[in-house]
Amino acid sequence: MNMHYSAKRGMVRPIHTAYMLQLLILLQNMNWDYCSRMVYNRDKDLVFVYKPTGLWNEQEYVYEMHHLEQMVPYAVTAIPNMSMQRDDGILTVYDMNTRDNLKFYAADKYWNMDLKDEFMANTRSLWKGNFDSKYNGSIFNVHGIADKEEALT
Repeated sequence: MNMHYSAKRGMVRPIHTAYMLQLLILLQNMNWDYCSRMVYNRDKDLVFVYKPTGLWNEQEYVYEMHHLEQMVPYAVTAIPNMSMQRDDGILTVYDMNTRDNLKFYAADKYWNMDLKDEFMANTRSLWKGNFDSKYNGSIFNVHGIADKEEALT
């Protein structure tokens, strides 16, 4: 009986304590980029975002609206399959000033529908309409080969 108790005290309890400490460290360093609440100011040029900081705390962060941009899709064919295109997907917004990622739920029940379209229009300004033509976009312009008549002149 003494051997069992000494093994429990010498091995099992310290291992369990180390496991619980690792679990607590994991919980504190998790990805807390998800936004729990977002509020505009009166002029709609500042966004106040509330994000969790730890297990029970929440902190307010202030971002300028013109610095926020949705993540640019990497391929034209991937746009319909992106999670932000689904009703229950995650919308990732990048702050180009502080280089923070903000993650919002894209479902309509989490949004004020009067302000959602305006927020989407303001945060898609870099790439919205960029994929209408494969030669002319809002970011990149690729000029095709000139006609033979233009090349001769």
